[in-house]
Amino acid sequence: MPNGPDARARANRAAVDALLAADPVLTGVESAASAMGLPSTTILTSGPTMPFASYTGGQRAAVIGGALYEGLAPDADAAVAAFESGAIQVRGCQEFGCVGSLAGVTTASMPVAVVTDARTGERAYCTLYEGDSADRLNYGTYTDATRRNLEDLRLRVAPAIDGLVKAQTEALRLKPIMTRALTMGDELHSRNAAATLLFLRRLLVGAKELGPDIDAALESLCDDYFFLRLSMAASKVMANAMRGFEGSSVVTAMAFSCAQFGIQTSGTGDTWFTGPLPTFEDYRIEDGFGPDDMEFMGGESIITEVIGLGGLSQAAGLPLLRSSGRDVSRMIARTTAMYDITVAESPEFLIPVLNYRGAPLGLDVEKIVSRPDVTPYLDIGIAGRSGRQIGGGVARAPVEPFQKAWDSLVAS
Repeated sequence: MPNGPDARARANRAAVDALLAADPVLTGVESAASAMGLPSTTILTSGPTMPFASYTGGQRAAVIGGALYEGLAPDADAAVAAFESGAIQVRGCQEFGCVGSLAGVTTASMPVAVVTDARTGERAYCTLYEGDSADRLNYGTYTDATRRNLEDLRLRVAPAIDGLVKAQTEALRLKPIMTRALTMGDELHSRNAAATLLFLRRLLVGAKELGPDIDAALESLCDDYFFLRLSMAASKVMANAMRGFEGSSVVTAMAFSCAQFGIQTSGTGDTWFTGPLPTFEDYRIEDGFGPDDMEFMGGESIITEVIGLGGLSQAAGLPLLRSSGRDVSRMIARTTAMYDITVAESPEFLIPVLNYRGAPLGLDVEKIVSRPDVTPYLDIGIAGRSGRQIGGGVARAPVEPFQKAWDSLVAS
């Protein structure tokens, strides 16, 4: 590596400073086609792009469901044939600046939240929360109920929320909401209850007029998980600010599919470094389900961990004890361990139980490979083979992608 440790430290610090300077603003809700230029015959899904044949289980079912929803095939068999012939393409969400929740399927007609960095104009996108129905496409289920729900989001909910956003008297900045929510029991990944309420209040109070379809917006906005999609898009905007610093070993993206976990770093551009799927350290699943019912269907909500939230700030989300934390002291210890593999402490994201210490910020592949027993913690939902969410847990990222990224940086 032409750049020595001092130069790398400067590059890492510059990358983190760029993240801190980012100012993510919700600017609207549009179709993926208009916002992202997504072609009608392209289906996006979570994780680094793989050949269609590599997608299995619930993620494969979700991708096929996306094609059916768009009317690209009359049935599942025809959709499979179209994917195999190349008439329909499947690509990773982040190729289009999008981040996908769980299977993360995003299609051209689906509405996406548009988050823009007020400083640079950089944009990121995420689909809207599908609600707590068992029939959710991002959990690998496509039924008539799934289709009706997606159409309701597209035709009623999205226009209502977009109208409220456009009626704001001031820019709808997301970082102030996130920083405050972190001091109210959210870690902005598995728990977004406070952030959703803060956002709802800000949205309604800041609007010049509420419009005729306010009921449609409120139905969606009152769900605790609504803000997660905004948190993801905001995190993507902030993470993108760290890209392109020569020699930097800071992680700029993390994602996984049904088959592999991948990362990108500031100094290696768009290259994905992949390895095995994460492993659970703690989890809780519903009664009647066991470990054999759990399935990885993909996920990119771990973009929140890239900017120091989620599993890295688990000590801020102590209410998660009931769903996945199990022990407060362990939750605090997890966050404390993350300071060993990061570049800095956030001056904005503060953790009350740690005497308002800044969240660990800037995952550093060099530090991770030197401490392979301390890889990033990930707060993630658990999908069931039955095609629904059956719990939540705390997973550990595999070390292999970080080692590959470090080897590439050293060789450059």
